Amino acid sequence: MSELLHDSHIIRTWHEIAVNALNARSTDIHIEARSQETVVRTRIDGRLTLQGQYPIDLHERLITRIKILARLDIAEKRLPQDGRLAIGHDFSHPNIDCRVSILPTLHGEKAVIRILPSRLEDLALDRLGLLPNQLEIIQEAISQTNGLILVTGPTGSGKTRTLYSCLSTLNQVQRNICSVEDPIEIRLPGVNQVAYHPKAGLDFPTIIRALLRQDPDVIMIGEIRDSVSAQLAIQAAQTGHLVLSTLHTRNASGVLCRLKNLGIDQESIESCLRCVSSQRLIRKRCKQCNPSPSKKSCELCKGSGYFGRIGVHEVLGSKHLFDSAQALDIYSAGMQLLKTGLIDQISLDSELGTWQ
Repeated sequence: MSELLHDSHIIRTWHEIAVNALNARSTDIHIEARSQETVVRTRIDGRLTLQGQYPIDLHERLITRIKILARLDIAEKRLPQDGRLAIGHDFSHPNIDCRVSILPTLHGEKAVIRILPSRLEDLALDRLGLLPNQLEIIQEAISQTNGLILVTGPTGSGKTRTLYSCLSTLNQVQRNICSVEDPIEIRLPGVNQVAYHPKAGLDFPTIIRALLRQDPDVIMIGEIRDSVSAQLAIQAAQTGHLVLSTLHTRNASGVLCRLKNLGIDQESIESCLRCVSSQRLIRKRCKQCNPSPSKKSCELCKGSGYFGRIGVHEVLGSKHLFDSAQALDIYSAGMQLLKTGLIDQISLDSELGTWQ
């Protein structure tokens, strides 16, 4: 009887943590063990915030509950594990997909739960923060039947959402769309999504080669990581496929040098590179309490002065990449958003720093 009471308490505790995170518009839940307590923090508008503290003796059972929901090995406590689970306001009908990462730490296992977007309408291209001329460049690029489109930026800058927004726009019955991802973050009906699984022999090159035999029109590669995947992406783009992927560079123009470092020659780059977008996410000012924030009384932002985040982009089409046409750099694009009142100077400088 005592064990049943403990189990029901843990189940209620996890549900409470999940619902509080959803109500706060969190993107991530961090559950970590300290020496004397379990600490729960959530990431809201890019900032970690303390949600609650619990007795340390609940920690192991709480992590076990998460592992069970994510179908992970509850006996394995020495190695990292990844999985998926669903949460929701209705305990009996969880409807919001989440990605789970478990990591052994000094005082016990830490769980990070990434809450994934649940509404396809959130993936509209015109909701990414693109300026009108930037949106036109991307729309023109994805309207092509072949070529390579790249999105760059640091971890957590919204690259994956931009790729999914492009796929959502392209997702029509006359197109065969395939993707290789690590991991699959958002499940898109109509898109053939394949998960990276190197232990099973499914690495990026293997999956890309297999996808090319699937008669694809559009291929999304989660990330170009090495020279092999770069060569395969270029090959696919040159043989009649539209390829979308991400690459780690500081800015959009840095893509040219990065591709060359990966062994791609200038002629191949010029023949297939259609568009490059570099981006960062900036906190948006709360519409309800700005321009005169009432710090403690705003129900929308809970006194933070900010509500949500928006992308700031540098978008280069082929004429900017190869014909010396001028385009706004990311800081200048941010300054244009600043004039609209959507963001403030503090948030812009905090994210971009001394860009120039």
